[in-house]
Amino acid sequence: FSGDKEAWPVYISVGNIAKSVRRQTSKHAMILLGYIPITKLECLSKATCKDRAYRLFHYCMSYILGLFSELSS
Repeated sequence: FSGDKEAWPVYISVGNIAKSVRRQTSKHAMILLGYIPITKLECLSKATCKDRAYRLFHYCMSYILGLFSELSS
């Protein structure tokens, strides 16, 4: 990223990996799926900002996971 852009990474792993292994980045137990943008939404009221942030998060997650549902069919 460049400038003041920020994002949260979204990872996936198999559920039965031991915690000691899962937390070690060198073991590559987690796979990066994508990034969810972090936005300040300063131009909106606090209530509207919360709603928009909620919708943005869920839109991004459905988009990322939707790619996998397309691949699996």
